[in-house]
Amino acid sequence: MQTRSVVFRSDDLTLEGSLIVPDKPRAALLLCHGIPSGGPPDPDDEGYPGFARALAARGYAAMWFNFRGCRGAPGEFSMSGWCADTTGALDAMARAPGVEDLARVLVGSSAGGAAAIDVAAGRPDVTMVAALAAPSSLAATGDDERSFVQRLRNIGIIHDPAYPPDLDAWWADLIAGAPARSVELISPRPLLLVHGDADGIVPYHHAEGLFSRAGEPKELVRIPGGAHQLRRDPRALEALTDWLDRRLARQGIGQSGQIDPER
Repeated sequence: MQTRSVVFRSDDLTLEGSLIVPDKPRAALLLCHGIPSGGPPDPDDEGYPGFARALAARGYAAMWFNFRGCRGAPGEFSMSGWCADTTGALDAMARAPGVEDLARVLVGSSAGGAAAIDVAAGRPDVTMVAALAAPSSLAATGDDERSFVQRLRNIGIIHDPAYPPDLDAWWADLIAGAPARSVELISPRPLLLVHGDADGIVPYHHAEGLFSRAGEPKELVRIPGGAHQLRRDPRALEALTDWLDRRLARQGIGQSGQIDPER
């Protein structure tokens, strides 16, 4: 198993990530994180490196990176910016030695899931998409324009006090990137939605809305009592890897519908 550093360009920004490659990888997964909580770090949380290692242990190459504005990465948050970052990371993964010929899968959490769906809609080289706790639209998560920008300032992914220069245009960009507008374009490629029914940040009805709009083949896995940070929930990891195993074994074949794993 090898871990490599990855550097790529997105617009005029230089972003960094890492790629972990097991022996004989079965597919290449691009992991797209969500908006950070803004709280103090949990010493028990291994973050996306830990998520990637867990997937690599199951035979999947996995790349993770920091979106613009996050964890020291340059830039300011916007929906189109995060989609550009996803595109840049996907291109970098596609060029990486040892994984360039593998099936490419986008795995996004929360806002990263929104970006993954939006990008995959226009990228036929993406084989499958999995979204964990993804909103149908970030504009529908309870804040108005000014409140949402202030929340992002408090979290630390908007830094420039003069940003955004045009709040209305920034908000329109957020709405335009809503996965509810693009999720139907994932079909006929497989789509997995995983969502906790106790998610207090992005309520479960967001997953139901995306599921109703998506074409086949699609699966919705409800995690009973599941909170927002599903990458730390073993049931979500099991749902993801089970779906990957089935879909990669027989692409286009398999179960569609809503699934409730055991508690």
